[in-house]
Amino acid sequence: MPKMNKQTRIKNQMRKLFALIIIGILISACKKSESIPVSNSKPIKNDTVKADHSTSIATSDSESLLNLFTKRKEEVLLKLKSISAEQANALYEKYHEENGYLVHQIEEKEDGIIQNFYSEKENDKKEIKLLGEKLLKHQLQYDEIGEGYVEITTKPDFYYAIFKNYVTSDYKDYLFLQSEENKVPYSVDAGLIISFKDLGDRVVSWENFMNKYPNSKLMKSVKDEYKMYQMDYLIGEDNTPTYERPADEKYIYPENIEEFNRFLKKYPKSPTVPLIHLFMENFKNENIAEMLRAAQDKL
Repeated sequence: MPKMNKQTRIKNQMRKLFALIIIGILISACKKSESIPVSNSKPIKNDTVKADHSTSIATSDSESLLNLFTKRKEEVLLKLKSISAEQANALYEKYHEENGYLVHQIEEKEDGIIQNFYSEKENDKKEIKLLGEKLLKHQLQYDEIGEGYVEITTKPDFYYAIFKNYVTSDYKDYLFLQSEENKVPYSVDAGLIISFKDLGDRVVSWENFMNKYPNSKLMKSVKDEYKMYQMDYLIGEDNTPTYERPADEKYIYPENIEEFNRFLKKYPKSPTVPLIHLFMENFKNENIAEMLRAAQDKL
């Protein structure tokens, strides 16, 4: 199996940390009843999602975990019919968080098969195919994250399909953007999968979202993702840079200059425009990434 780069190692470390945090949350949920406070509406009691948290932690059978995953979805769909939009927002946050841990559990139980995802052995191929079909029945799928690694994720529009008719407009638009972007992998093996043009359009999509919903509770997470997109658009990733980096021959690739000019012409009022100018004027500076991050913080 190929050696992981720094970006992949960090991603895996964050996933493990996330799992530990969620374990604590779910154990706490087993011990006491709690509410999700929502202004101007009745709180959602702990039985909003009547999932057996102790079962989700202790179950060692993959099939049971998959059935629990689908059961939770059905309970959420039922609950959504009787709560306010603000409560639906809160329910999405809680459900998304708990689902992250449950999917991680399913992935661990199926790790023996997933490890052979790229195997050429017929028996391994058969097992991978059968597991893929089983996951699909529960609206789950494989996601190839690069360097020989595969994880299990929800289908691209999973959360949008569930919550779109119940949450507030900012959450609905957020989930739609996420569902559209999840259809195409963004980055694998420290390189972009999508074109720089598509990446630039993603940047603008999130700028439009932030302009439309400046007071959204989602703003922090949106800004974090937006800044990541901006940086990758401007300087690229290790295996898909926007410029030649050796100190004695630095230059921006012609195709990226062409893309920057397209962006400048099409989106002249975008907050990314001054960053493009900053990059094009200073790309030979060895501290260009730090310069761009400092400029981002001022936007």
